[in-house]
Amino acid sequence: MKAAYSIFLFFLFSLSLRYTNCQKQVTGKCRAPEKAPQNLEKIINTCQEEIKSALLQEALDIINSGGSLEENLTPIQNRPKRDTDNEELSNEERRVAGCLLQCVYKKVKAVDDSGFPIADGLLQLYNEGVQDRNYYLATVSAVRHCMSIAQQLKQLQPSQKFDDGQTCDLAYEMFECVSEKIDESCGIGNQHVSLSQHLV
Repeated sequence: MKAAYSIFLFFLFSLSLRYTNCQKQVTGKCRAPEKAPQNLEKIINTCQEEIKSALLQEALDIINSGGSLEENLTPIQNRPKRDTDNEELSNEERRVAGCLLQCVYKKVKAVDDSGFPIADGLLQLYNEGVQDRNYYLATVSAVRHCMSIAQQLKQLQPSQKFDDGQTCDLAYEMFECVSEKIDESCGIGNQHVSLSQHLV
């Protein structure tokens, strides 16, 4: 149980570092908001609690079914230390971070009933508190670009729908894609993974 909670905290820390990096003030072509709006911080905190509860329940279910957490989790002490800005997250970490993002997207109405992103909702989320015109335009361009790629991915799905895990993965990829495109438009060096890599 302690291992599951520690991994969960690690995921949240990794995600918050990325969010802070995206929201930092930019000295290039754009000026990002200095901090997240308070209502968004509340939503993120609520989603963190929901994801934490879900992870703890999953750990309890594993223990109650006679399984071992050690069989299902990679212990943190055995993981190599990572430079969070330069190394990609594991599939498990990406899924948890994506589920947290998907929760936020749902609460701000940035996804439809099936969990697929909605451009207007994403624009409202990413532009809340933005006062710099260049940053706003970079966000609009990024969301449009990433939504077109997400639509192409949706067309590749047999039922043109994503299951719950896939919506978490898509939320993570959407966040990474939008962040990368904003960084490019604003003249910031980036090392993020794009949704377009999944079309290859």
